[in-house]
Amino acid sequence: MELLKERAVSAPEALKIMEKRQKDGELSYEQQNTLTHLEKIAKIPAKEGDALEKALSGLDVKLSDKQLAMLITLLPKNADEIRQVLAQEKTDATDEQVKAVLDAIKSAQ
Repeated sequence: MELLKERAVSAPEALKIMEKRQKDGELSYEQQNTLTHLEKIAKIPAKEGDALEKALSGLDVKLSDKQLAMLITLLPKNADEIRQVLAQEKTDATDEQVKAVLDAIKSAQ
């Protein structure tokens, strides 16, 4: 099998993808394990995850796809947790930008 495209996805989005595959046909053992795991860790539905992604993308902070996926999956509860996600790709953010990210996450829950 050839890899055509790669991108980071959040847990809610991955869960939506796996549920669609399950409806299309029987899942392999690994896919079923993935689905079970995603059902446990996805904290918000995919629709809310999509809305949160749009809200975060509209902020004055340059977030990569990976950072967006991590923020939507983890739903950080404070500024320190947000800074940890941003630090993984060495993204600098002001206190106001971090607060805006935190406010967007809180409004999605």
